[in-house]
Amino acid sequence: MLVFLSGFTSGCYTVTPLQTAPVPGTTLVMDLNDRGRVALGPSIGSAATQVEGVLQSKTDSAYVLAVTQVGYLNGQSNRWTNEPLTIQSDLVRELRQRSFSRSRTALAAGIGIGALAAFIATRALLGSGNQTDKGPIDPGGGAGQ
Repeated sequence: MLVFLSGFTSGCYTVTPLQTAPVPGTTLVMDLNDRGRVALGPSIGSAATQVEGVLQSKTDSAYVLAVTQVGYLNGQSNRWTNEPLTIQSDLVRELRQRSFSRSRTALAAGIGIGALAAFIATRALLGSGNQTDKGPIDPGGGAGQ
């Protein structure tokens, strides 16, 4: 159930290249370059390749994020609880935006509802009103026989 829910919630978002300058409150995904991995190693780990978080502020040369997740070279990731982190712009290889996707949410909800309906229908959980059990069978030969 947890695996399904994690896939369901992550499927409702898209990550797209940033088209305009980000504003505070935007969820950003930053792919770090090699210099970024080295420079940020002491604070997030030397194998970090990606940082995700909510933009708190931006200057010409840096981003301040409330970090929610860090991805690593081995494919693992760690959840963070909005710890602030300043990342210099020249340490970022690619900057993308994570945003809510209505179409993916609708699709996931439709699939979930369909799967639930199929499960209920195949298990007869709602009951059909057909009672085939008519009570105990009388083997014959009552008390007077």
